[in-house]
Amino acid sequence: MTSVSSEVVPQKIRVQIIAKAPLAGFAKTRLIPALGADAAAALAKKMLLNIIRNCETVTEVDGVRVESSLWMSPEPESPHWRCVNIPHNFEQYAQQGEDLGERMACAFERGLVDACAVIVVGSDCPEIDASVLHWAASALQGHDACLVPCADGGYALIGLRKVEASVFADIPWSTDQVADLTRQRLAECGMSCAEYKLVHDIDVAEDLAYLPADWPESTCRA
Repeated sequence: MTSVSSEVVPQKIRVQIIAKAPLAGFAKTRLIPALGADAAAALAKKMLLNIIRNCETVTEVDGVRVESSLWMSPEPESPHWRCVNIPHNFEQYAQQGEDLGERMACAFERGLVDACAVIVVGSDCPEIDASVLHWAASALQGHDACLVPCADGGYALIGLRKVEASVFADIPWSTDQVADLTRQRLAECGMSCAEYKLVHDIDVAEDLAYLPADWPESTCRA
């Protein structure tokens, strides 16, 4: 009789980057009054490439493999993505859903098919670097969820070990209630949550001050 060896599939955590194509008039439109449409799109591209580079450096945390992918609007086949150098090992998906909550829930559901936890992160917060991604992946090995809140009341990163639809349903996105309501939903679901310090995403002119000091856009706050 031939014995069949069973291979143990190692655990992995997926990082899903939610991003818009850095197209003038489409990405970072609230920065147009300060920067102009072309420069706002260029900054969006710089921030996207920044989070991609940081994700590339985080491939294992505490013995758990970490893989990254890009969830894109418009779809990956769009010519608007030709200006972005996407690593060959990043899987690419079209965002699906009517609002941000549905799009994130879809990314979590897809990622948890073959991962023990999923981290969803935006592309507009340069403070999310490799050390923060490492923290999130490590936190999810001891908690059901993790959260990196933003100073404006939202969050720049959320990680989950399981999907609960209520965490994303009926959230007033782009308001200062987002993080508080999310904390409340996680608690109602009985999910433990590790939380990072406040960070700043880059949405309006005043936020440009929180860009890295060596980025010239950090001085364009008029």
